[in-house]
Amino acid sequence: MKAKKVSALLLAALLTATSLAGCGGEQEGQESSGKEESPQTTSESESQESQESPESEASDPGEPVKLSIMLHSTDEVPEGSISDQWAKQLEEKLNVEIEWVIPPSSAYEDNLQLYMINEDKPDVMCFPTEWLSQTSFTDACKSGMFYDISQEIENYPNLMAHTAQISWEALDVFNDGRVWGVPRSTVCRADGFLLRSDWLKNLNIDYNEGDFLTLDEFYDMLYAFTYNDPDGNGVDDTWGLKIHSWENGSLNNKLSAIFHVGNGEAWYEMPDGTVTNLKYSRDYDYYKQHLAFINKCWEAGVLEPDAFALDGAAARERNAQYGCIGEFPGNMDLYDNDYVYCPGVVVEGDPIGRYTYGDHNTGIWYYYAISSTCEHPEKFLELADYVLSDEQWVNLNAKNLVDVGFVMDADGNYDFSLYDELKEADEKNGTKLSNTKLISILFRRSDGAEFFIAKTNPPEKQKRLAELINMTFDLYWPAVDRGYKPEIATDPVFIEYKNFMIQEEAKIITGDKPVEYWDELLDGFYDAGYDKYTEEMLAYIESFQ
Repeated sequence: MKAKKVSALLLAALLTATSLAGCGGEQEGQESSGKEESPQTTSESESQESQESPESEASDPGEPVKLSIMLHSTDEVPEGSISDQWAKQLEEKLNVEIEWVIPPSSAYEDNLQLYMINEDKPDVMCFPTEWLSQTSFTDACKSGMFYDISQEIENYPNLMAHTAQISWEALDVFNDGRVWGVPRSTVCRADGFLLRSDWLKNLNIDYNEGDFLTLDEFYDMLYAFTYNDPDGNGVDDTWGLKIHSWENGSLNNKLSAIFHVGNGEAWYEMPDGTVTNLKYSRDYDYYKQHLAFINKCWEAGVLEPDAFALDGAAARERNAQYGCIGEFPGNMDLYDNDYVYCPGVVVEGDPIGRYTYGDHNTGIWYYYAISSTCEHPEKFLELADYVLSDEQWVNLNAKNLVDVGFVMDADGNYDFSLYDELKEADEKNGTKLSNTKLISILFRRSDGAEFFIAKTNPPEKQKRLAELINMTFDLYWPAVDRGYKPEIATDPVFIEYKNFMIQEEAKIITGDKPVEYWDELLDGFYDAGYDKYTEEMLAYIESFQ
């Protein structure tokens, strides 16, 4: 196995010199599938001719197939590391020789663009999820730069079993049945809230983990966490809910999830069949309900008054001062205190009838497109299928390598002393043999709760976390927009007004403006282009329904 760390500047110089050659042949492919006019046709023909000759190297069944894979990663694959040893296992199993192409993460998309105009590109290229709807990628598919794998993927049972259907649909970028890549899966989930278990006990609040709270129960709990001295230190230094500011000035408050809004950009199919965005809808008042509730919490003082001045890092330093944190249960081990998990808060009389929200998550956390210059595309599909098999899932969900980074007994208990020894040696010698990044980043199962659970936890805690994580899967409300952004979203007037809305929304939260002011802001937003945004979005969604 080889690993290559690409220098952005060196690569830019190389590709500038060859970009004209790269553009010529790539743009002449057929829109139908990208196969018939691709360089693969020639390669297959030459391969068949060479196989007729006994002296041909290609006729040797023992010769590994070379496969170059471009990764989005912050780490190389150090020679002799756990990641390197795992990759060698894959190579031996599949009879391949893998070259990992790892551009600097700070210039990843620049390098991606350069590779796309260069004739000499990796066999497999890893794209950010957002590229699915970008013309640079869709035009490349039309031109024959990448393979349509729709006719092959059903031959790979592990890949099919552990990839969400919505992911394949999202990779059907032309809505015609063709599929233009392999998802690097993630889970689609609706997160709830972590509650300080010691504070609940100190305040005699009776709560059973896994139960839903009503909105009134939730508010009363936040109030008690703030004013009833839950940590018993006699100092007024606690708040009900963790809340902080995003870079754009909006609040990451998690309360919008109670009102089904999620990240605010997603479009849903409502129970009555209409399709809408609940944040900017004129027909539903869920977002106004959210604004009214967060204003109630703000004026009651159960939210930290410095929230608009706190970024995520600053808020994280104050975790011990919050009784409630909106969070994914798989991240519970990242916090120092003990928590119980509340899956959600329900609003009485809500016609939707249950706690649920989502976003435009398609279960894709980056995706791999196979270049039409790849002589053996089936090898990457074999690799993906094998990595997601039960045999290899034990490595992926442990984020390590069995018998190198850990050992496991017959009862499924993990011993990571091998990894701990390597890590100590790395710290002493300045080596990176304990590197396991490749194992955790290459692929995931879309249904794999185990991936998020530390195997150092006792078995009973692992079981508990798995049950809680699976609840988040069941509560997820999939959006229907696939992350698509209409062209008007790039218009300066549209962007400027949207930023203005963020500033004005803060006035509603803090009580300087009434909740009804949101209707006025919506009118201005539609005048600034959201009417066109809505029209184009609905046409896009209708095109594949």
